[in-house]
Amino acid sequence: MNDKQQYYNDFYSELEKAMEPSGGKLQEMDMPNNNGFRKGIIIKFDNISLAPIVYPDFYYQDWKGGKPVSSIVFGIRFELMKTSPGLTHFNIGSMDRNTAVTHLYAGIVSYESNKEWLEEIPHERVGDLAVFAKWRFDNAGQDLVASAKVTEPLLAHLQLTKEEALKIAKANTGRKAKLESVGGIIAKMLSDRGIDKEVAEAISMRGQAEPFQVLTTDNGIDGAAVIACPEVLKEVQKQMMEEYYILPCSINEVLILPKSQTEDVEGLKEMVSSINKEEIEPKERLSDNIYEFDGHSLKLAGAELTQEYSVSKSKPHHRSR
Repeated sequence: MNDKQQYYNDFYSELEKAMEPSGGKLQEMDMPNNNGFRKGIIIKFDNISLAPIVYPDFYYQDWKGGKPVSSIVFGIRFELMKTSPGLTHFNIGSMDRNTAVTHLYAGIVSYESNKEWLEEIPHERVGDLAVFAKWRFDNAGQDLVASAKVTEPLLAHLQLTKEEALKIAKANTGRKAKLESVGGIIAKMLSDRGIDKEVAEAISMRGQAEPFQVLTTDNGIDGAAVIACPEVLKEVQKQMMEEYYILPCSINEVLILPKSQTEDVEGLKEMVSSINKEEIEPKERLSDNIYEFDGHSLKLAGAELTQEYSVSKSKPHHRSR
């Protein structure tokens, strides 16, 4: 038995013992995750509508670093017990067509890396990506955010078509869109870390010289999905006053670069590919490709066969250059 399997066995045993006094029952399951699957442990409580999921892999490096499994599980139990009263607010019965208007948001992932679980999820292709709807539950607490992918059975429950759900989801996500300079983001990061205001402003000014801007949502969650929102793409062009490239950073944000700044699309692709391999966690990777927006269509850049995504019809088609 290898170290990781031993860790997992010990983790499951400790978690089972920790949850038993509170009535938590464990179930192992391979959970679909962005760009693959991840082993998860579902904890079911009789009085809670939704079941929390614990991913042992998240804590493996802590264990490798010498932290006992019992200590890891104690921390997990503490957090679950702190938030579980709030989980009871997630009432599946309250999910209906009327409340969908304020609870549906868009998510976006690589299509090729997620084809298996996307077969079960209504989605729409955007180039080499796939956009889908998520139901975002009301926060039960300050630090608790929960969401669920919208499946075919849930669509039927909501009495919505795929097209209706995606339209609502993209509109809600679009209203949360935020375009910010690299310098502004640097300033906020430094400020959050307690750096002196004058020092933060001086450092951030260097970032202002960067030609890139960051496009995401106000909370940064699933922020790259804004590229599936026609009104957002057009508003960005209005601010740029020209056509632009879109560089996928992760599922949470993309970079915007005016086309006047470079003609080296292959160089941009190499940069994005390198960042994906070295800086972005696999579950958050979006694409190594570059997109461009000309005011009418979002399309893959730098290829003989260009896939276009018409922002007016929201239907992909192909044409040769």
